[in-house]
Amino acid sequence: MKHLVLLGLLVGFVAGLQAAPTDRYEELTGEEDDFDADVKEWKEAESEIPALPDEGDWQQIQIDALPKSQHAYLDLKSLTRSDKDFVMRYWLLIRSKAGAFTMTYEGLRCSTEEYVVYAYANPKRKPSVRKVRKPKWKKYGTVSRVNYRAELAGDFFCSGEVPRQKSQIEQAVRGLFETHNPFDNWTNDD
Repeated sequence: MKHLVLLGLLVGFVAGLQAAPTDRYEELTGEEDDFDADVKEWKEAESEIPALPDEGDWQQIQIDALPKSQHAYLDLKSLTRSDKDFVMRYWLLIRSKAGAFTMTYEGLRCSTEEYVVYAYANPKRKPSVRKVRKPKWKKYGTVSRVNYRAELAGDFFCSGEVPRQKSQIEQAVRGLFETHNPFDNWTNDD
């Protein structure tokens, strides 16, 4: 009998732990915060592929994930940040010391860690810009030795899940990185 009483007390204690408030609102008011968030489904905004950058428009950027024989360049004139779909769009050039290169017009979503290639370019061909027929969003994931898009996102384009302003990206390209603490405005009123 004694064991049953102890078992009953233990079960009651565990049930009480599970029913404890899970956040400060619930703790302070005694109410469960059971609201429905109005979340809109993401839809990509229409955009045009800008003209191919001139040779002098490319700004070299430091990407450590690339092999030492390759360098990355960004066209700041084509760089846009859409306030409709929060996609960063830009021309990117990866060039090797031997002269080989890849030139792409891309989009990048900070909130989902995805990128898309809208077009490939080669100034020596006609037409010089070739659109991708059905662009598909792909994960760029975390930084690794060969994942230059993750480094591009983390070091230049994104502050966490939010795309940076164009002026912040231009500063980062010049090596002037802005420190940002997302909790600067946070106060704990306890």
